[in-house]
Amino acid sequence: MDSRVKTKRQQNGFTLIEVIVSVGILGVLTVALYSGMTSATYAVRLARENLRATEIMVEKTDGIRLFNWDQLTDPSYMPTNFTASYYDNGTTNNTTPGITYTGTVLVAPYTAADRNYSNDLRVVTVTVNWTSGKMARSRTMSTYFGKYGIQNYVAN
Repeated sequence: MDSRVKTKRQQNGFTLIEVIVSVGILGVLTVALYSGMTSATYAVRLARENLRATEIMVEKTDGIRLFNWDQLTDPSYMPTNFTASYYDNGTTNNTTPGITYTGTVLVAPYTAADRNYSNDLRVVTVTVNWTSGKMARSRTMSTYFGKYGIQNYVAN
């Protein structure tokens, strides 16, 4: 083969098929990149909402820890429904809430197999509900409250 023909072939550019295939691969990679970024943003938003729900439940249960037995067992003393907001744009002076969490606090007698504690023990369940996009979400936290527990050591 002549050396002039060999050098001529080496200088040729890409064929149209090679260009189309490479553009197609680049397009698939671009779509995958943006899909991954969207999915990561959604996951972070959901994690923030879950964290806020957990903060609300912990706040309620920590407040209930300071009650004495009479306050806890009196249904008129403790509100059973509450609302809390989440400002997700990073400012504290915002007047419009981002997500509104609604919740309930349920104080029920201890109903396990061992009934010896049913008069001196209560189960406190805090439930938080919110809507994220069009999906309803809910989280629940339960704790026990003893008649002779830590509340007797807290000054009223």
